[in-house]
Amino acid sequence: MKKEQLIYEKPIIYIIIATIAIGCLMLYSASSTVAFNKFGDSAFYIKRHIIRLIIGLIAFFIAYKINFKFFKQNATKLLIFSWIVMLFAYFFNEGSSTRRFLIINGQNIITTSDFSKLCLIIFTAQFIENNKNKINNLKILLTNYLPYLSITLLLILGQPDLSSTFTILILISLILLSAGINIKYLFYSGIFGIISALLLLKEFQINRFINWWSGESNSQAKNAINALGNGGLKGVGFDNSIIKEGFLPEVHTDFILPIIGEEFGFIGILFMFVLFLSLYFLGIKICKSAPDIFSSMLCLGITLNILIYFLINVCYVVGFIPTTGLAIPFFSYGGSHTLFNLFSLGVLLNISKHTNLYKYKHISHE
Repeated sequence: MKKEQLIYEKPIIYIIIATIAIGCLMLYSASSTVAFNKFGDSAFYIKRHIIRLIIGLIAFFIAYKINFKFFKQNATKLLIFSWIVMLFAYFFNEGSSTRRFLIINGQNIITTSDFSKLCLIIFTAQFIENNKNKINNLKILLTNYLPYLSITLLLILGQPDLSSTFTILILISLILLSAGINIKYLFYSGIFGIISALLLLKEFQINRFINWWSGESNSQAKNAINALGNGGLKGVGFDNSIIKEGFLPEVHTDFILPIIGEEFGFIGILFMFVLFLSLYFLGIKICKSAPDIFSSMLCLGITLNILIYFLINVCYVVGFIPTTGLAIPFFSYGGSHTLFNLFSLGVLLNISKHTNLYKYKHISHE
């Protein structure tokens, strides 16, 4: 039984370790120049990143120990609490131009949309289980789900964080589609969401979209593509990137992928795809074997979330979509997405553990 219990958990743990280790190396390489220029310490960002990783790993082990049923029992409370956290960021970020972060004593504690996204995934999973035979009942959708979804997305959109709003909407749509919701409901909701977003767009967001639509790639995308081209098949070697020397901003956050491509070439990018796709397929296996609908949908949401953020980052780096500013999980610098992604993976493995225990008990009774 021991071997069966670890059939999905061990590979996922190995992937997490590999992703974190490679991510730390690449973050150091990408951030060393800008860190030295800004702070006189080339290891400034990586040291802060490691501290956040430690906090994230603590969260991972906590999530692994908590029975996943806790989230099902408190799904609505968690989502409402995430609204409160976002509202705190709205009203208490004095002197800040953005309300994306919860700031306490001048420190960015968390990006509130990351927390709300996880809570919305949990709430969606609970809604699907509670209404598994009535998922296309329009009255139930309008009264029991749409208000919660709308409030969450509007609070994120108003921060302003258009890219997170649309990414979360895509994620939730995929979860609902897998649960059997009629695609016409998603279509009508999408049209309404696009119209609402257009009314709230800022000038810089409109200009960014117009430039992308007209084929006028911004300098970031052009330099990113040049870096990928310079890397070729095998790359120029670790810490030998040219583009990071002031030619590309945000190389340690939004645009770390071109640095990886330049230093390790197509092989390095391919290996990243292997890591994220392996994590996705293992997550789907846990999703399929989960003991109930809630845990299955929660696994799906967690797995899709990590893959979607990676793929969106790849797409805007090469200019396929407008620049969104979304990070690559475990590679890009930042505390919140690292914390909540590790916590989410802890929940995923928690479900895998309870799935094996459930199967063992079921077999024993037989």
